[in-house]
Amino acid sequence: MDKYEMIPDISATNNKTTPGMITTATELPIILVVEDNGDVRSFICEHLRDNGYTVLESPDGEDGLSKAGEIIPDLIITDVMMPKVDGYEFSKQIRADQKTSHIPLIMLTAKASEDSKIEGLEAGVDDYLVKPFSARELQVRVRNLIQLRKQLRARFSNAANIEPSEVSDLPLDQVFLRKVIDTIKSRMGDETFGVEDLASNTGMSVTHLNRKLRALLDQSPGQFIRSQRLQRAAELLLQNAGNVAEIAYRVGFSDQAHFTRSFKKQFGCPPTKYNG
Repeated sequence: MDKYEMIPDISATNNKTTPGMITTATELPIILVVEDNGDVRSFICEHLRDNGYTVLESPDGEDGLSKAGEIIPDLIITDVMMPKVDGYEFSKQIRADQKTSHIPLIMLTAKASEDSKIEGLEAGVDDYLVKPFSARELQVRVRNLIQLRKQLRARFSNAANIEPSEVSDLPLDQVFLRKVIDTIKSRMGDETFGVEDLASNTGMSVTHLNRKLRALLDQSPGQFIRSQRLQRAAELLLQNAGNVAEIAYRVGFSDQAHFTRSFKKQFGCPPTKYNG
């Protein structure tokens, strides 16, 4: 699943989208709009779709939480005043869920007071749109947040040495990444250890683990497991901890030729020539 992943099937009817899980190679950013006012929701969704985004809709916070946990969108826009679950509580629950804690949040509000903004920031909101707002302002704020997250991911897309605190300021994301890294390290010599095992150990489905790691690191679970194995191999080579065949076996590669190809791809030289 390095290229293909499970994302929503956006069957649009009367400006509404219905999430279903299909396999596709689309790379359009996925935005979830949680807004109880149908006219405002349609206005936002129409302009986002026209600007190249995949858009899902929710009429209230409760439904929004369900969709967010199922789809793991790239960004969420939520209103403040909504039935069942208001925008503040919605944002707090998004930040408290390991699957969704990383997702950027934009809050729609008619209140521009400092107290209102502070309450939103304390709930984990990244940005505000004060009603009424223009389509242009909507587009710019969405684009900026998605671009910022894309730049952060790019820093770690080929990284093997990952420090969770450098990836995210959010404690829940740091705990998640530390657990992923520690789990891989604990199974380093087990060649049968794979993506399903990692997902099980982190309490996620393979699909959710894939979207979470891609959102934080721009790496698939399989890619990250492989990069961690190879990083450990490089450390062992520098320590003269064995010959290439022995080290390959210690980091979970039973095929030395495959190990050599993978090592050269990650470090630019074969393991026999590696000197750090």
